[in-house]
Amino acid sequence: MTFPKAPTYRLLRSIHKWAGLVAALWLFVMGVTGVVLDHHEWRWVSQNSVPSSWTSDRVEYLVPGTVMRHIAVEDGRIVGGSERGAWYSDDGENWSDIDFDGLSGQPQVTGIADLGGEGFARTYLASDEGIWELSADGTKAARIGLPGEHLTSISEGHGADELMVVADMSDILTFDLAGGDLTPVNLEENVTGLSPEVKFHRFIMDIHFGRALLPGNWGIWLNDLGGVAMAVLSLTGILYWFVTRRGRRKFMTMKTQRRWMQWLFRAHAPIIGLLGLVPLLYISISAIPLNHIYGFLDWADGKTVARESLPSAYQLASFDHQIDGVAAWPGEPGRISIATSHGLLETTDNGQSWATDLSVPVEGGAPGANIFRVGDTMFAGFGGGRNFLREADADEWSQLEGTSTAITSAARDGEQVYVKNSQQIYHAPTFTSPMEETGTAFTNAAPGTTLFLFLIDVHLGLVIHSEFKWANDLFAVLAIILALSGPVMWLRRKWI
Repeated sequence: MTFPKAPTYRLLRSIHKWAGLVAALWLFVMGVTGVVLDHHEWRWVSQNSVPSSWTSDRVEYLVPGTVMRHIAVEDGRIVGGSERGAWYSDDGENWSDIDFDGLSGQPQVTGIADLGGEGFARTYLASDEGIWELSADGTKAARIGLPGEHLTSISEGHGADELMVVADMSDILTFDLAGGDLTPVNLEENVTGLSPEVKFHRFIMDIHFGRALLPGNWGIWLNDLGGVAMAVLSLTGILYWFVTRRGRRKFMTMKTQRRWMQWLFRAHAPIIGLLGLVPLLYISISAIPLNHIYGFLDWADGKTVARESLPSAYQLASFDHQIDGVAAWPGEPGRISIATSHGLLETTDNGQSWATDLSVPVEGGAPGANIFRVGDTMFAGFGGGRNFLREADADEWSQLEGTSTAITSAARDGEQVYVKNSQQIYHAPTFTSPMEETGTAFTNAAPGTTLFLFLIDVHLGLVIHSEFKWANDLFAVLAIILALSGPVMWLRRKWI
């Protein structure tokens, strides 16, 4: 007996065909943009821009945060950097590109560590092209180590002539400035104190963004497979329909037509269709609540999932692609803090064991923090303006006052201190004083909207209409129908 039976097969074929014809174009767009949005580390997608007028208000709010995430200040002069590059300014209004010796264009700057020298000397930048040292006037940078390495965080080290960096969100390395020696920190996946519960909305977001089912880059690659499958299935499905459509056969011989049908069917069903089935389903299903993110967050408030019931990615069995930031505690060899999506973790034995840092007064073990250090002061920044600092000899974290969103960087300059978040640069006499806006026009450094943010607008359909989320729901449902009906049909017609 052949399954499914002929009447069921004909019904499924009709449903599959019309669902595919309605959804194919948009699913192709979703697949292509989804793959690109999986890879924020691709330089071209952050350093190419479109006019700000092309983007929605929802995405436009995010633009300032992409212009400048990290700062250093000396005698009133400012150096700033982000994934879009690095710049310097004498007046906070006009900006010039920093010249990176031997590099065409600019790298993605992922952190700044200022060890205190004459001017900007002994100020170091982490980037997707290694470690760079600024010239004293801040106009130039020379590479001092790790060429070609994608570094994602930097900190002052335990010693006076030491840096600590993170490579590709996975490995912690110490760099000796005096001798140029590089020493990896031996990380053991021995983590205690993780919150037993994971917020439900975070779990759904992790599913959609490829962080839930598999650890590290494996989850991103699985997501990529889903995006590629969505695009290829849309393209091959339309071509198959076109080649087999009655009245379209005049432009090719029957032999050519059959050859096209064979290869289009094989690519569409038994190859890409089956390989991409799982990511296609979880991406499409999780997209529906995320299309209505604010209402979903309100509904999911207080709802959690037991961590022990979740996949291995939630057990932190590996640090691969898990380390968002690093900070070494001054004068305490072996003590390191890292920020991960599962919370702030701390080790006192140089990576042999880790424990959740519950001292930060944020619910749930402090997931999603920015962790960094300036001199003897540690900083932790969270969404909603929940920002904290802790001196090396202090027993508790204290609130940083006056900032509205998560801080990403800080700097000292004589009798003033500075703090950067996504929207402003703030200053005050001390870090414990209420922060005030400087009015620095840092967005002048990189006008326009990054291609990455513009593709978010495209992916969400906001370039078409502000309420396109309802159409996205329809396309997600059609994608689910296609993903479920296709394999059932394949059971009857496995290969041609």
